[in-house]
Amino acid sequence: MIRVLYVEDEPAQRELVNQLLQLAGLEIQMAPNGLVGLELAVSWQPDVILMDLRLPQMDGFETIERLKISPQTMHIPVVILSALTGAKRYEHAKSLGIYAYIDKPFSFEDLVNTIRNAAQDGVAQIGPVY
Repeated sequence: MIRVLYVEDEPAQRELVNQLLQLAGLEIQMAPNGLVGLELAVSWQPDVILMDLRLPQMDGFETIERLKISPQTMHIPVVILSALTGAKRYEHAKSLGIYAYIDKPFSFEDLVNTIRNAAQDGVAQIGPVY
């Protein structure tokens, strides 16, 4: 079973994605901010991290930077799921080595397929999903 860590501060969004991913047969843990996300990434070792960008305490980009420099988490593919869009954000995400960038609102099928591909491929970069 694919293990997904979802880092999202909005409770309604967390619950929606939690239910969708469980229906798809994925195991999910959720973190309300980047600090908790970092802790869970180390302790739980998910197959994929699904990351929002607008987070309290530490934004998604800083969280990804910390994940990518830690030997304990650098191997985990990160998929950004965010309403924040634009070429600068896509380029910044790409420079951090993310697996994919999915804009909100999103297609459930695209989200699940991207997570499954990321779990299979590892950190191989496929570029943003527009």
